[in-house]
Amino acid sequence: MKKILSTTALVSATLLAGVNIASAHTTVTGQLDLGYKALASKSSTAANDTPKSYNTFTRESQINVGYKGKLNNGIDFAAGFSWEVDGNEAVATGSFGENTYLDFTMGKTTLTISADHIQNPDFEITNVAGGKADLDDVLSGAGGGVSLASTHKTTTANSAYSGHGVGLIQDFGIAKASIYYAPNRTGGAATADNTSDVTRGSAEAGNSQVEFLVDGNFGITGARAFYYQGKSKSDVPGTAAVASDLTGRKYGASYNFGQITLAASKSDVQSTSNVDAATKSFSASYAINKDLVVNLIQATTTADGTSTTAIATTSKETLKGINLGYNLGPVTLNTWYADGSNVGGVAGNDGKALMFITTTKF
Repeated sequence: MKKILSTTALVSATLLAGVNIASAHTTVTGQLDLGYKALASKSSTAANDTPKSYNTFTRESQINVGYKGKLNNGIDFAAGFSWEVDGNEAVATGSFGENTYLDFTMGKTTLTISADHIQNPDFEITNVAGGKADLDDVLSGAGGGVSLASTHKTTTANSAYSGHGVGLIQDFGIAKASIYYAPNRTGGAATADNTSDVTRGSAEAGNSQVEFLVDGNFGITGARAFYYQGKSKSDVPGTAAVASDLTGRKYGASYNFGQITLAASKSDVQSTSNVDAATKSFSASYAINKDLVVNLIQATTTADGTSTTAIATTSKETLKGINLGYNLGPVTLNTWYADGSNVGGVAGNDGKALMFITTTKF
């Protein structure tokens, strides 16, 4: 990745806390995703069950600013933030809530005060070719609704990684393990400056959360495996129609042998309305050459339980896709074709999507 670097030697520079920084450097990086999406959607509630088609261009852009060096006691530090503005979204709190951090690293151990920075389960190990995080992103809007996986947050396993918190990361060489605490799991942004009033999190969404993740190859060449588990602390345990504690678990593994990679993952959660949901994902990919990969992927999601909207049981949502990833160096191109049935857990809500995505990193 191309970086803009500026090196500064601060000799006898006095900070407010009386700390001197011997040397440090700043990096500015970015990413721009431009795409085109065509969606054919069929809803069971549409008049005459008539399919509808849509097409649009898509955009996601982000600038990252980082600063790192050593404290005068020899400890490594890194600090930074990101600014994201996507499509036609207005500039708001969410534009500044990504990848905000202050890290202190001592050997193989890192203490982080951050949001959207620590390792987390918001990825799909079965998506080998990249382009989008997972299939439900590609099929967003199919069947006139949101996917079952997105509704019950099985894609992120109810993680609170985007809330500001504090965590520890330990690098064991064969794997990295982390533990993270967020005092307000729903707060994607910290309170403004240092004088704002403190408010508690939503009772239904849980207040604080502790989560753990371990990820690595565990000494096996060509392999990768991860395990995540998180649990929130509800403000009102046992209240009717409210989960006492939100729980989330996600685990998976992949193995590469030659040009072939096989991968699988499972995520299960208990949502705010006491609905138990689970997503299973499987994929097989083939590297045609070092720059061209084709990936076949399938994800199924089920949900059951009761909620304030009287959800009892739902149909199994099945999403299938093929993804072709082409690496052109600073630019990558992904072509997705995806098919969804019973999207949102509603029988007859089906859709198909064709999507082209260019990603430029600088």
